[in-house]
Amino acid sequence: MIRAYQNATNPSAKALELIRLLMLLLVLVGWVMYPLELLLLGHWAESWQSKMPFWLAIPGLVSTLLILFDRKTPWIRLFFIVTMWASVLTGLLGAYFHVVWNFDDEVNWKFEKAMEAVAGSRPVLAAMAFTHMGVTGLLSIYRAE
Repeated sequence: MIRAYQNATNPSAKALELIRLLMLLLVLVGWVMYPLELLLLGHWAESWQSKMPFWLAIPGLVSTLLILFDRKTPWIRLFFIVTMWASVLTGLLGAYFHVVWNFDDEVNWKFEKAMEAVAGSRPVLAAMAFTHMGVTGLLSIYRAE
């Protein structure tokens, strides 16, 4: 991404590459800050599901750093894309687990009850941060033909 920004030949291409670079840098910061926030909040529980964001942060950080310096090597690009899709899936599953937990053993998908569960004691939006990082990462390397 850095090389693409440096090699941009006109103002429009330079602006587009700058936007892509900034989006990728936001993802990079997210891979460091979100697991740190979860650690500070004591998210580390006994279940394997609560450890998934921490385990995903390792390849997320590595793949984002690699794509930052080399986005054309096929295995780096594939590693990054797979990691970003894993982040999207982890965020969606985490949000689902948080909502179900917030139902307090009485699952009711009617609008009012579902909205109460979304705003419950376990924040659903925190899990969705991983979906946001994955989507932003995927958008940062998308190139229209």
